[in-house]
Amino acid sequence: MSHSRGPGFVLASSIVLAGAGQLAQAQQQAPDNRSLEEITVTGSRIRQSGFESSQPLSVIDSQQIQNLGLVNVGDVMRTLPQNTAFFTETNVGIGNFNVGAQLANLRGLNPFFGTRTLTLVDTKRVVPNTEGGAIDLTLIPSMLVARTEVVTGGASAAYGSDAIAGVVNVILDTQLDGIRAQADYSETTEGDGGDRHAAFAYGHGFADDRIHFVAGAEYQHQDAIGPCSQNRDWCREAWAVGTNTAFNTPPGVGNGLPNFVVAPNAKIPTSENGVISPCLTAVCAAPPGQPPPLGPPLTFNADGTALSPFDPGRFGGAFSRIGGDGNLLGYDISNIRPDIERYSLLGHVDWNLGDSLKLSFELANAHSESENFPANGAIGPLGVRIFPDNAFLTPAVSAALGPFGGSASRVFAPDVVSARNTTEADTLRFVTSVSGDLTDKWNWDGYYEHGRSTYHQRLFHNVVGSVIPAPTLYNFFGWAIDAVHTNPADPTSPIVCRATLPGPAFNPLAAGCVPLNYFGVGNADPAAIDYAFRTLKEDNEYQQDVIGANFRADLAQGWAGPIAGAFGLEVRRDQSDATHDLANQPWYNDYFLDWGFDRGGKIDVTEVYGEVQVPIVKKLQSDWSLRETRHEATSDAPGSDTKSHDFSSWKAALIYDPLDWLRFRGTRSQDVRAAGFRELFLPRVEVIGTPGGFPGAINNPWNNNAPEAYLSISGGNPDLKPETADTTTFGTVLSFDRFQFSVDWYEIDISDAITPGGLGGLGAQQVVNACFAGGQAACNAVGGFGTADITSVDSSSINIGEFLTRGYDLEARYNLPLGGGGNLNTRVIASYLYDLIVDTGLGNPPVNYHGQTGPVASFGGFNTSPDWQATAWVTYSRSRFTSTFETRYIGSGTLNATWFDSPPGDPTNLLPFSVTDNNVDSRIYLGWSGSYDFKKQGEGSQIQVFWSINNLLDKDPPVAPGGNFYPTNPVFFDTIGRRYRAGVRLTF
Repeated sequence: MSHSRGPGFVLASSIVLAGAGQLAQAQQQAPDNRSLEEITVTGSRIRQSGFESSQPLSVIDSQQIQNLGLVNVGDVMRTLPQNTAFFTETNVGIGNFNVGAQLANLRGLNPFFGTRTLTLVDTKRVVPNTEGGAIDLTLIPSMLVARTEVVTGGASAAYGSDAIAGVVNVILDTQLDGIRAQADYSETTEGDGGDRHAAFAYGHGFADDRIHFVAGAEYQHQDAIGPCSQNRDWCREAWAVGTNTAFNTPPGVGNGLPNFVVAPNAKIPTSENGVISPCLTAVCAAPPGQPPPLGPPLTFNADGTALSPFDPGRFGGAFSRIGGDGNLLGYDISNIRPDIERYSLLGHVDWNLGDSLKLSFELANAHSESENFPANGAIGPLGVRIFPDNAFLTPAVSAALGPFGGSASRVFAPDVVSARNTTEADTLRFVTSVSGDLTDKWNWDGYYEHGRSTYHQRLFHNVVGSVIPAPTLYNFFGWAIDAVHTNPADPTSPIVCRATLPGPAFNPLAAGCVPLNYFGVGNADPAAIDYAFRTLKEDNEYQQDVIGANFRADLAQGWAGPIAGAFGLEVRRDQSDATHDLANQPWYNDYFLDWGFDRGGKIDVTEVYGEVQVPIVKKLQSDWSLRETRHEATSDAPGSDTKSHDFSSWKAALIYDPLDWLRFRGTRSQDVRAAGFRELFLPRVEVIGTPGGFPGAINNPWNNNAPEAYLSISGGNPDLKPETADTTTFGTVLSFDRFQFSVDWYEIDISDAITPGGLGGLGAQQVVNACFAGGQAACNAVGGFGTADITSVDSSSINIGEFLTRGYDLEARYNLPLGGGGNLNTRVIASYLYDLIVDTGLGNPPVNYHGQTGPVASFGGFNTSPDWQATAWVTYSRSRFTSTFETRYIGSGTLNATWFDSPPGDPTNLLPFSVTDNNVDSRIYLGWSGSYDFKKQGEGSQIQVFWSINNLLDKDPPVAPGGNFYPTNPVFFDTIGRRYRAGVRLTF
């Protein structure tokens, strides 16, 4: 992507800010020399110290993890401002994917069903927990974590595909000697959100320590925090974004309000008792995209026996409206946090077979279960025809509807039926590795990893049938709600489903139908609910086998020092198989919500790499890396061909030390990511999107953004080619005895970006908006563009987008010894984003999404971020006492980067994408944690009590509605509130 370099590049060039330089191994207690130990730094295959990294590197070690009272690796990653934690336990809403998982997402560049962040354990591959290749960080035992190294820049040359945004490398403490144990409990000041956690680790050496064994176990159970607006006052205000379709009606006049209105008092579109509108004709089913011939809406009473006028409020949409009658708020059905239970086990053995040969074995198992209730699925039905002879209509209701019956709508009915999503995930991983010295200059290592993960997902009470005026083969709901008396002349005769009686409506597939009284509350037969609402299933099995070997040596004595090198190879096979019990659910196509069809295949990857470090002069070091990759993907679908791609990734780096306390660094790399299983093999699907349906309508910009029905086409693409990213970093590091500081400028330019289609990806609305903006490629995918009737939109996966992100990473640490043996340590990590430019490739102008803190995933292939994010820790330690104060800052931003402020009454109200208030406030969150040891360090067995308080001032999140069915953005802002954790640690 070609754009002006801007002030960041000018500044970086002028002061030669080269490359990376986050301060490694920052300690929170008294200073020692551990931060300078020789380790293999993530981002390079050549052994060096943490301060030798040639690109941005942040390290969170076990001491800092303990100081902050963190209990899983996912929470550790959330302390870094460079990580956009999109998939977390507090960002589920009504979603049904990766519930309870925490996935690393550096720079916010992950697509919804994929990853551009590579996660490793001890620099080795880990079997993914998702089709997109991501790893659930919460399943790694935190008690055994020595440190977490995070490279926030491309590392494909060192580690292969997926490392476009960077690498998260979790290093385990395999040399533990003794016993560690921990038990703790957390709860909010609201009295909910109980979180029970326990961990245990043991390490011991045998046979003069030639054999060293380490084992760890961890358990955590987080209680659900229920529907948002029922459990938090700030959420009860129910802010939402309403679409004002009359902003320019009549043309040039409008109604005095902009295109979008941000307002409180959002409600579910229908009432808690159900809404029905009288049919004005016998047909009562309008053509797609046309308004139905209906009378004014009426609402049932709780008994379902009478009707009264219903005020639908304003700006009605698929899931919400502003104001009007009814008591169901817009956020009554999105939990703040689901119920999650997880455990993990890990055992590791090192066996020194000689002075220069070591054999290692590792076995790990992890399990997690989660439940989200209520959940997506029981949405609807909308626009369901109710005939005048319906057996559950009282004479009074029939009279109010008239001779043609009515059209009933009901969006979420928690007192009648609520969907429930459950997920169960298991991961088993075995690794055996061997390492040794070939000569006094050459050393090597190799490993084999076999991993298997399974993912079972269930959506209970997912409606089957016509929730919109469209034909379906299996219409369980439609058959059940069309209830009649067996003898129309006898109101006391049995009630049955019309489709089971002889006549024009008879359907043999309706055998066993149970009549459904869906009017009011408490009138539905549970058997009828179970008949019309079934259980959607998805079972996914992912298997990975990897063989890798690495060789390192001092190759020669150069003119300015030794020339070091590394080379190696890796062969990997990934297999995925997703099934949906289609043999026992022939009605799968007619679920209101589905997770795609059966799919699977295998991906074979063969890679070779080489890296060499060459000192140019005494104070100038260079590093050069090259990796060649062959990627082959084969679908399990009959008749599928193997698609293969050969590609290269490379990196060049310079490190210049003009003074003992000053270092300049820089890197330039080309990094690559190949498509994942879902992006490649998800079957193409065609489905009707309608107003109030799922998928919802298209807001037609050629018709004042009025919602219209259309044919949505989405799915995977086996012809996807790998995407590439050009990454540049420039930075400098200042290092003194007590103070260290680094600043790094970065640029990541992704071309041929894999843009997924459908849910979580390339949205139909984005394609339509791109066409409206003049993009010819987008218009080629929109049927009926330029008219008041959009007929279809094709939003399948495609290599088309370009992403350009630029900014600065900053880190500082100051260590101050105090009198009486005390110590004060300060550490700050900050990130400033000034460009996140997205060119959809559809022909519309690029959009700079930097600073958008409203809904994330604006285009499916990335997540937006605020301009400024920062975390600061101040730790005081003395003898047996340690205390840490944490400050987290999220800068102000915009609700949507494509919208603009337009106060009511302003002339700009007439323009599309105008909004009443496009600003999102900043937030500062404070935290306090600490510990007390009952014995001094070095006095043997230790008992330690510890505590932490997050969101110390109980700050409410700012208004930023629209993201995953919350009135704020839970990716950046705290939705739980003040919470305490207290526990005890034992060391023997």
